[in-house]
Amino acid sequence: MLEYDEKASKSALYAGVKLAPVNAIQREIALSALRDADVLTDRIMWVVKAIRRLAARVSTGLGQLTHSH
Repeated sequence: MLEYDEKASKSALYAGVKLAPVNAIQREIALSALRDADVLTDRIMWVVKAIRRLAARVSTGLGQLTHSH
């Protein structure tokens, strides 16, 4: 089974935009939107991972409190 490769996927998206039958201004607008989307998704994933780490710490801390009695 093929695994998802984020870097290759992003490269394919950028290549698709560069090959799209649009003028230079439209291409730059599309590339700018794609870059903005990349930044936004990276930030969202950072927040999700931070929340997971926090939840794991809280869960571990609660487990230690209940087992110490």
